[in-house]
Amino acid sequence: MIPGMAEAMAFFGGTFDPVHHGHLIVARAIAERGGFARVHLVPAFQPPHKTTARATAEQRLAMLTLAIADEPRLAVCSIELDRPGPSYTYETLEALRAQHGPDTPLHWVIGADMLEELHLWRRIDRVLELARLIVAVRPPWDQRLEGLLEGLSAKLGAQAAQRLREGVIRTPLLEIASRDIRERILRGRAIRYLVPAAVEGYIRANGLYVTA
Repeated sequence: MIPGMAEAMAFFGGTFDPVHHGHLIVARAIAERGGFARVHLVPAFQPPHKTTARATAEQRLAMLTLAIADEPRLAVCSIELDRPGPSYTYETLEALRAQHGPDTPLHWVIGADMLEELHLWRRIDRVLELARLIVAVRPPWDQRLEGLLEGLSAKLGAQAAQRLREGVIRTPLLEIASRDIRERILRGRAIRYLVPAAVEGYIRANGLYVTA
């Protein structure tokens, strides 16, 4: 890092309902391969394009805190939980910019699957002004990546597409989904090895996801 330059910060948003090892492995890969001191996991209060989370904001925050307790490269940022209503990324980035000042490089992590609808994001122009997007790519999306970026070049402009291309980071393939974990709990199946042990304990102690 250049002397006097603010340390770059990376933020990884999601519902985390519940957080699982797939989230943590991707976040750790971003920290290592992107050269970030840590990646901040940002639980959404209300995801704009999803149904309401099953666990409460407080419960999801508690699970994230437990999940990263022994991981110095990861942190939790509750900024979206402090703001009611849909968690629009541009509003979060504006709040982060106000918090950390104009000279701190901000990075926002998205999955390659999000590229399909990135042009539809609320104030996507503002998102791209406020932060560099990091695109976490894993199979099979690596095979579709160039086509998605070409499509975005037509919708967002060649410069924006090139910045997205420069932000690509390859991450491990790990097929774990929060919805599948919730379904396993509902059916009385094991979730060991899918989530950190402390998160499994919290889910059991609080009776989460046992009803449809």
